[in-house]
Amino acid sequence: MPPQGLDHKLYADKYFLRSKEILQKHNLNPKVKLQVFIRKGDCKVYGISEAVDLINTYAPSAKIWALSDGDQIDPCETVMVIEAPVQDIIDLETMYLGVISSATTIMNDKRDIDLGEIKLNMEAVTKLANPRPVMYMGARHWHYLRDAEISKACFDGGASACSTDIGAGTVGKFGAGTIPHALEAIFHWRSIDIGNKYNLKDNAISDAVFNATAAFDKYIDPSVPRIALIDYSNREILDSLKCAIGLESLWGVRVDTCGENFMQGVMPTTSNSKGVSIKGVYLLRKILNDAGFEHIKIVLSSGFANPDKVRNFIEAEKECGLQLFDMLGVGQVFYSRVSTGDIIEVEGIPIHKVGRPFKNNSKLREVK
Repeated sequence: MPPQGLDHKLYADKYFLRSKEILQKHNLNPKVKLQVFIRKGDCKVYGISEAVDLINTYAPSAKIWALSDGDQIDPCETVMVIEAPVQDIIDLETMYLGVISSATTIMNDKRDIDLGEIKLNMEAVTKLANPRPVMYMGARHWHYLRDAEISKACFDGGASACSTDIGAGTVGKFGAGTIPHALEAIFHWRSIDIGNKYNLKDNAISDAVFNATAAFDKYIDPSVPRIALIDYSNREILDSLKCAIGLESLWGVRVDTCGENFMQGVMPTTSNSKGVSIKGVYLLRKILNDAGFEHIKIVLSSGFANPDKVRNFIEAEKECGLQLFDMLGVGQVFYSRVSTGDIIEVEGIPIHKVGRPFKNNSKLREVK
């Protein structure tokens, strides 16, 4: 149970808070289903009871199906499914995922966070990326009540920003962030809904990124940089161009391609890497430049808390003579069995980002 009177908005990633604001102003509140899984499985899951209490506290409308604390899980096995109107739960994801991540890590691996180690890990990344800024985005990787001290350690290690107000407040700042995949999933569904009403051909997934970014541009304070999250449909190049052409205010694009996918334009072979890859980012940067969009920045996230990955990108820049990124978003500057949440259904229609479909688990039981 969260502490009485706790303002959960302080602990939420800013992109979820802004998504809720957009959905409210756009009058969108469909019922969604969201699944939670842990990639580093082959362990016992914990934190489920606390996560359920937290969801019930702030979103009593939600229905929850889950495993029990102490249940054995395989890698990527679904541990929880949540159903609720999207506005009720979209700003809770950071907190309940962090509860599950930290409890599962502590109970299985008998290790807690080390603030000194976090500072050193962040220093390693920021020194490599310098002078390009590095933002801490790992709030969902550990318990929300520890987020302030973790964020402060990241700032001490050279981070320029973080994604929560409670964390950024430790250095007199506010949380930063723009668009999550969850918002794009809603606009994916919205395009299908409109298409069905007017008997239009369904090409909804190709509109998800642009429409979500356009809504952000319409409703969010103009002082916030317009950064499109362009991997939802696994059309990193096409959606970047679409946003650059259609939105004059676009500042940059963020590449967060999941480990299930190759970036658009990268041949799926054993010699090419999945996720955010050098070949994929090079191709994206080159095509943007050739199309006259040299001014559009590229933000990279997913795996960049690993100094070796950052170093590989920087070495590649020297080889190809092209700057591949302008900013990094990093999360896992400490060890964690990270739990992840994805929308997998909207109003009964299967809706999800490419590479993350529904993974049924018959062991889940409804939590009353």
